Amino acid sequence: MSRDSGRPGGTYLAGWLFADLLLVIVLVVLGSEMPAADPHPDPEPTATATATATPDPSRSPSPTRSDTYRPGGLDPVTVSIGIRLDPDALIAGRPSETAELTRQVTQEIKRYEGRTAAFVMVFGTVRTSGGSVDTGRSDEYATAVARQLPQAAPRFFPPYSEKIIRGYHDSGSAIASGTARIELFFLLS
Repeated sequence: MSRDSGRPGGTYLAGWLFADLLLVIVLVVLGSEMPAADPHPDPEPTATATATATPDPSRSPSPTRSDTYRPGGLDPVTVSIGIRLDPDALIAGRPSETAELTRQVTQEIKRYEGRTAAFVMVFGTVRTSGGSVDTGRSDEYATAVARQLPQAAPRFFPPYSEKIIRGYHDSGSAIASGTARIELFFLLS
């Protein structure tokens, strides 16, 4: 009886488990952040000696903090966009491939105009000549895409940092080589 049942080995699953746990930790941390307290809160009203007060019609009531407060955090609904490039050309930094990345990303994010990505995960797939996923090159490809995103659309993507834009390999059997899936997380608005 063969030990290989067509399922990935433990090392591949451990990597995905780590990525999933990292995502959960980030979501919990960002979801639990409270906005900073107002350093200059409105002073409490004080009693005055006059018994009758006349309202000032020129002043309109301003909203209180409780009227305008909304919790921050990441929107639980993520958006996924896909691009397809020559992984080796992008990893090598060829200007033509970088321009193609910019073109494809710009086209894909048009429908999200006015929003800004807060957290981005890039999943890259590079296959060997035999058709299996090359996890090392897939990680390199995903990281190369991740590094280029803020330059491709600086108003949409946050500045590059491995903490907020990160590349991973994707070893799905139906994914074509050169595919990069970009998972976008937005702030609650």
